[in-house]
Amino acid sequence: MRRVPFVLALAAALSACSPAPTKPQDIVAVTRQVGSWQGHGTATVGDIPSETGRFRIHWETANESPAGTGSFKLTMRSAISGRPLQLVVDHKGVGAGIADYDEGPRTYDFLVESANLDWKFRVDETTGEYVPPASSASPAKP
Repeated sequence: MRRVPFVLALAAALSACSPAPTKPQDIVAVTRQVGSWQGHGTATVGDIPSETGRFRIHWETANESPAGTGSFKLTMRSAISGRPLQLVVDHKGVGAGIADYDEGPRTYDFLVESANLDWKFRVDETTGEYVPPASSASPAKP
């Protein structure tokens, strides 16, 4: 029983000498383009396997003819079942915009329903990456 206090004191002393824990790595957002499409009329495009399901969609319509008759609908769907997941854009005439979307990992496609105008859109996916902590060492002077 006399050894118990000694062992506890030794353990406390050794733990005080251990190195400080390392700083956790920061996570930063990284955006990558996963596809872009353009056309006229109705189309199904894409087949985007996504690890995150976090997208930023940039869209634009142009060349409406005759004026006042253009329409553009962009629907994100499950590429496996074709089930609509979200109406991303429903716009009349010439215009542009950005839509953010967060559904989860899966494979996606898009249904474009358009009349009397040209359309284009780009899909960027956002992921997170670890960034190593900055070194505390000073750079060497020349």
